[in-house]
Amino acid sequence: MNPVSHASFGIPVSTLPGVRLWTRRLLDDLRSGRSCLCIFPQAGATGVPAVAEALLDELLHELANFVLVPAPGDVVARGDLARPAPPPPPPVPSPQWDGMDPVLDYDDGLATFSAMRTVSTAVAPPRAASAPEVQPDEPGVDSLADRIVKELGDAGSGESRERTGIEGLLDRLTTAGGSAATRVIVVRGWEEAAPTAATDLLRRLSATVKAAGLPPGRRPRLLLLSGSTGLPVELPEQIAREDTGVHWWWGALGRLDTATVVAMSRPCPSGPAARHQLLEAVAQATIVEVCGPFLDLAARLAVEWDGLPDSLPAQLHRLTAGPVADRSPVPGPRRTEPTAATPYPNASLRTEWNLGTCDRWEGRLRRRPGGAAEQEHNVRTRIWLAQNHALLPLLDEAREQFTDVIRARSRVPATELAALYGRRTEMELGAMWRAHLQGHVRLTRAEADRLRTLWMSRNKLAHRTALDNAALEALIHVLCS
Repeated sequence: MNPVSHASFGIPVSTLPGVRLWTRRLLDDLRSGRSCLCIFPQAGATGVPAVAEALLDELLHELANFVLVPAPGDVVARGDLARPAPPPPPPVPSPQWDGMDPVLDYDDGLATFSAMRTVSTAVAPPRAASAPEVQPDEPGVDSLADRIVKELGDAGSGESRERTGIEGLLDRLTTAGGSAATRVIVVRGWEEAAPTAATDLLRRLSATVKAAGLPPGRRPRLLLLSGSTGLPVELPEQIAREDTGVHWWWGALGRLDTATVVAMSRPCPSGPAARHQLLEAVAQATIVEVCGPFLDLAARLAVEWDGLPDSLPAQLHRLTAGPVADRSPVPGPRRTEPTAATPYPNASLRTEWNLGTCDRWEGRLRRRPGGAAEQEHNVRTRIWLAQNHALLPLLDEAREQFTDVIRARSRVPATELAALYGRRTEMELGAMWRAHLQGHVRLTRAEADRLRTLWMSRNKLAHRTALDNAALEALIHVLCS
């Protein structure tokens, strides 16, 4: 399974808020006259970054005026189709009769002796020298440049049109006027046979534009979309940032993106409205917290999980069984790694990131979750974090409402009750339960059961313990009644 494939959840990745923000920053750089290098994790078995493919159409739509450089194979195929077929050879005319009597040809075998006498002395005529075989050009920056020139058309001076390769392209881009020279040239790095061809072009173009002193409105711009495989390790840091923007697919997704995918993927609700809505809110918060930036896993979990906490580890194991799960532990929510704060994955994380098993999410380093037994504690911790996020505001609201019941059922004066258990606005659920046990407050059986459920749930969450199925069902029943 492709860990970062975004086609599996049926929602265009370009519509997610975090992706739109990442795309807007990229487009702002291009519109300001800068070339851009976008680096994505490979992640796919085909070597094509799945995220880049998903974003390409949206980027081209926003750019409007661009040149999409065809792959080398596309150029060859298109050239073969456009080349007209050679004309058939002219027919050989039949010999005409000249009016003489035909000479009958009888083979009596005597000619063989004369032929044998002349073969040994005859000198074979020299063979015409065959034309040297034309070797195809090595794929590289000149091949890429020639394809770009072909797509640009006839823009440029006469001298630049006569030159070929990278020099001819750079000359044409810096001397031609009008919109033809300022169109964004879009190169898909994974389509190039030579991995460094596009990056060489990016370096040369940046240096040439800087040397020419072109203003931002007249600069030729290159948008290079590439996976990290094959790129020189030092390239992103070496590129002059004032002329070229470097955009890593790192930390682009956030909590809102994952929540959107989960909400769109969950099946239609059923059952009592209030109870189901609350249970669904807890389930969606749990999926978001457990899956983080891994949207394909979040979408599958949203469809296949029943929403109850006890079944989540087993369901997660079924969805992530395999080598990816074995090498991708879920870090605890309080774990902080300095590498997560950087705008790109550092060298120690590059292999994991390239496989699509780690990313930055909400300012923290997140690894793709797995279902191995040793990871269950970390999964439970994330379940607790999600429950705490979804249920704590409701528990606080229920506590405030129950203070009215305590005051109405009090068997001691209000001042004494406040002195023993705290003022009405500050009285905690545990203090209310103690007041009931000490006989200072007389509650009905239903009220006592309600208070006990609220107190036990709040106490578990305060001690970083996730509610199991029974505790969650009991709390939701109390909150919705």
